Amino acid sequence: MLYLSADPSKPVHYVSSGNLISEDTFIHDKRNLPTFVLISVLEGALYITQNNNPFIIKKNEFILLFPNIIHYGHKPSNGYLSYYWTHFELPDENYSIFNLGALKRNGGVFNIDTEYTLSSPSSKFLIPETGRLSIDQRTNLLFHQLLDMSKRDNYNITYKEHYALSVLLLELTAEAYPYKSLKNPSMPLQVIQIIEWIRTNYMNNDLSVQGIADYFNYHPTYLTSLFKEYTGYPLLTYLNRTRINVAKNILSTSYNKPICAIAKTCGFKDEKYFMKLFKKYEGMTPTTYRNAFAQKHLNRF
Repeated sequence: MLYLSADPSKPVHYVSSGNLISEDTFIHDKRNLPTFVLISVLEGALYITQNNNPFIIKKNEFILLFPNIIHYGHKPSNGYLSYYWTHFELPDENYSIFNLGALKRNGGVFNIDTEYTLSSPSSKFLIPETGRLSIDQRTNLLFHQLLDMSKRDNYNITYKEHYALSVLLLELTAEAYPYKSLKNPSMPLQVIQIIEWIRTNYMNNDLSVQGIADYFNYHPTYLTSLFKEYTGYPLLTYLNRTRINVAKNILSTSYNKPICAIAKTCGFKDEKYFMKLFKKYEGMTPTTYRNAFAQKHLNRF
């Protein structure tokens, strides 16, 4: 698999972006572009080949297409397909595109932290050719905001787009790699396991600190303290913030879904409690948040 490594000290050069929607049959054109192209699939599946390697990019997955490398659709996408896309350039040529398979070492394990001295996710753009987004999809939230920003600027490119896209790529770097290796190397394995468990069970509205502690055989007070030490949040706050992040993604991509239904989808029994927490964490109501980023460039096929 190919990887992009680049210095984020200067913003990337945003070129264009949009939201492609196909409700019937779509196949990607054959192209060899001078720019990078990032695609994040929202619904459906995109069949695309790059450098003679075929990929199937499904919901909540992304692909990075590299400049001066031929890419094309190798199979039609039938039914509904929706994905965000953006074209960009890097500000200088001091970046590398490499094949991780050719760099394996240490008994077949490539140590990204050692090779690139990544003390934090913000120290470098490090993006794989393809990957899966986290459950709260912060990258797609930033993608949606980039599209909205571009449309509000009447598609005139400003520094806002350059910096917004740079933040998006840094978030994508953070989402593309394991939590422990990039965010906190000292984090205990037990905390990482509980974080991953929360990411797949947040929608259960019966979750509680006591229930999570019982499931993992911890005292709730000790587990809450452990979570605060390594994540900065008590366990209940971490759970609720995870739910609110998921809600933000739904709000930015689903304009007709009722707030009460979104609250239930994210694991909140009480709509009023959901709205209270949302305003506490985000500084605005869910409806205001939804309306704040309501515009984007659509490509319909």
